[in-house]
Amino acid sequence: MRRLLPLLLIVPVVLAEPPEPVGEVISGEVVFTEGAEIEVYNEDRLTIVEGSIPGLDGLAVRQSGSALVLDLPAPESPEGFSEERGVGFVDRVLLRPRRDRPGCELRVLLWPGEYSYRAERHGEGYRLEIGDLYGSSPAELIPDANFERLRIRRVVIDPGHGGEHIGTGSWSGRNYEKHEVLPISLYLARMLEHHLGLEVILTRSDDTTIGLSGRMLMANRADADLFVSVHLNGHSNTHAHGAETFYLAEAQNTEARALAQLENADFALDPDLPPEAAGDELSLILGSLIQNEYLDESQRLANCVQESLLDYLGCFDRGVKQANFHVMREAQMPSILVEVGFLTNETEEALLIDPAYQHEAAYAIYRGIARFKEEYERGLME
Repeated sequence: MRRLLPLLLIVPVVLAEPPEPVGEVISGEVVFTEGAEIEVYNEDRLTIVEGSIPGLDGLAVRQSGSALVLDLPAPESPEGFSEERGVGFVDRVLLRPRRDRPGCELRVLLWPGEYSYRAERHGEGYRLEIGDLYGSSPAELIPDANFERLRIRRVVIDPGHGGEHIGTGSWSGRNYEKHEVLPISLYLARMLEHHLGLEVILTRSDDTTIGLSGRMLMANRADADLFVSVHLNGHSNTHAHGAETFYLAEAQNTEARALAQLENADFALDPDLPPEAAGDELSLILGSLIQNEYLDESQRLANCVQESLLDYLGCFDRGVKQANFHVMREAQMPSILVEVGFLTNETEEALLIDPAYQHEAAYAIYRGIARFKEEYERGLME
C-alpha cells in the first residue's frame, strides 16, 4: 500500500493567522447541480473520493476544521453546488466553485477520528485516499444510532442588545455595545457557515430591538444545537479589562451578580412579554431546571471559547463564570454568553471598534466553538 500522509483530526488545526476579513455577510440562493462526477466508496482499509473536472490543471489539499479541502483549478467554474453523502470515514462531500479564480473546491467532511490521507491527480481526474491512522477499516466505523440526531448542525448567534437597548456605553462616550457586537457576530456567523458547514441563525442582523425572551424563543423554535450570545463589558472602574465567558447558573460572586443585573436590564422593556412577567420567579425556576440538563455541555463550551479568546487575542483572563442571565433562561440547548472586552476601558475600546480586531475576536470564538464541536461529536462516537 502506498504511504499515506499523516493527518490528525483530534482537534481543529491551528492556523498561523486568521483569514482575511470577509467584509460582509453574503446571502443568496444555493443551486445544486445534477450528475456531478463525484464518487465516494470504500476500498480495503481506505475511503476513496474521486471524480473529474474538465480542464483540471492542478491539485492542492488543506485541512479546515474537520474537513479536507481540495483546491481544483480549471478553466471554468461549475454553475452551482453539488453534494454527495459519504461512506466509511467520510460524512459528506461538497463541490462548489472557487471563490477567487476559475475551478472548483471540494470539501470532504470527515467523521471525528484520526486519519491519514493521500491525494493525486491523473489528467482531469482526482483521487483522495483517506485511512484511519491506526489501520482500522472504514467498515468498522459505525456511528452511534443517536449520532445523526445529536450532532451539532444549527447554531444561534445572538448579537447582544440592539435598537432601543443600547447596552453598555464606552470610555469615550461615542460608542455603544449594540453597534460593536454586530460585526463580530456577522463575522462569526460567516466563519461557522463557511468552515464548519453549520446552519447559523442570527437573532438580529441590524440595529433592531429584540426582547431577551424573544431571542431564546427563536433558538428553541429553531431546534438549535448551540446558543452563543455576544456582548461587550462595562464597569465603573475604567481600569477593568479582559475577556470572560458565562454559562447559566446562580451567580457565584457579587461582580457576576452585578453584571447579570446590567445585562438583564433589557428584560424590563422586553416587547415579547407582558409587563407583569418581569421578575417572574416561576419563569426563573423553570428556566433553571431546563438549563440544568445542559449545564455540563454549557460549561465545556464556555471553557473552549474562553481559552480560544486568550490564545488568539492575548487578552487578560477574567475566567469562566456562572451568572443568571435572562437571555439564557429556558434554553433547550448548551448556551453561553461571551464578554469579549470592556468598552469602558480606553485601550480596549480602541480595539473593540477596530474592524480588524472585531474579525480576530470572531475568529477566536469560532475556534472555540469548533473545538467544542470536535470534542462533543467525538464523544458520541465512543
